[in-house]
Amino acid sequence: MMIDVNDSSGPSFPDLQPARPCVYLDQWVWIRLARAANGKPREASDLRVLAAVRDAAADGVAFPLSTTHHIETTKITSPRQRLDLARTMASISHCRTLRSRKVLLRHQMLHATHLSFGRPAFRPQPPEVLGTGVRWAFDGEPGHGVLRGPDGAVVDPATVEGMPEFLRKANQLTEVRMLAGPGDEEIGELRDQYGYRPEAMDEVEASRLEWEASYVDILADHPASKAELRVRLQARELLHEHRAMFQALISEYRINLNREVGYDPARPNKSRRRMVAFADAVPSLRIAVDLKVELFRNASKPWTMNAIHDIDALSMAVPYCHVVVPDREMASLLSRSRTAERHRTQIIAALPHLPDVLPDLANQARNASGDRTGWDWAGPWDGYCLDWSDLVDSAPGRPPAA
Repeated sequence: MMIDVNDSSGPSFPDLQPARPCVYLDQWVWIRLARAANGKPREASDLRVLAAVRDAAADGVAFPLSTTHHIETTKITSPRQRLDLARTMASISHCRTLRSRKVLLRHQMLHATHLSFGRPAFRPQPPEVLGTGVRWAFDGEPGHGVLRGPDGAVVDPATVEGMPEFLRKANQLTEVRMLAGPGDEEIGELRDQYGYRPEAMDEVEASRLEWEASYVDILADHPASKAELRVRLQARELLHEHRAMFQALISEYRINLNREVGYDPARPNKSRRRMVAFADAVPSLRIAVDLKVELFRNASKPWTMNAIHDIDALSMAVPYCHVVVPDREMASLLSRSRTAERHRTQIIAALPHLPDVLPDLANQARNASGDRTGWDWAGPWDGYCLDWSDLVDSAPGRPPAA
């Protein structure tokens, strides 16, 4: 069965965007907003953008964070700057996050196997996209903190006056601190008692960067047309980034891949075309490949970890968010492959233009059903707790502040 992945209106391409309007801001945008919030805008227009974003968030527009935001924030060396950035992010995003990559990609890949191979026989149910907190972003599961008594048993907060509000604020402040990361004075204890090893992420990133950079030399020896390069990168992406998940799904649904793609050593292009169509039916994989094609075609520009982070973030943000604000280079690369059109996502290439699209989203958000802030699980919304003094003042049994 052949599928037309260029037809964004057809049944082959799923609508992955949640009902609540979502705007994805790249890390550089959050840094600009944090500077404006601290009275040091990089450009005068940043103050207008900050006000518009805050108003839209108050109306219920989601500004979700991702794993990439968490990772890139940890790279900031100054604890003070990290905390300032985390507070700005939390005050606007409410630490709402896109769900773990592994959960969202599993659904995308299931949808592609359903279309391409007829298995599963049913159209897979899309997962919940928006949640709150670092665990939702990295594991795909709620990570709500609970109240425990001296014996370790979980205590129902409803049994203690004022405890539900306190527990909500404690969870909120925990997410801010997780986003900001530890202070310099805390790292020694974290290493000694909890095995904290931030350099492990550096090692992973160095390996990923080497994997991409090494292909530049391969292409120099074995050049390819744009079309051929794209097929090679599809195979590379599927086998290197998603092999374990792909193999698990093939096994789980007992898909005979050779039979399904019509593998014939005498006619290799037949199965190749079917695997290309399958890969193109996995939205995030397709976006990553399209971006990498453009980057590899510019052999004079070296690969950087920033580019890899951008690809990670945009390959997930574009299918799931209504508006995405990347940097100018990535906005240009996305436009070349008509990615925005396929997903009905609006790409904003210049930050001063963002306020222009927010009123319509805010109107939709005000009329949307469901959880406006992401914190319904913790009770009625009463703002986001950003510092210790607010949490301490709300502790049950504590006298009111003078």
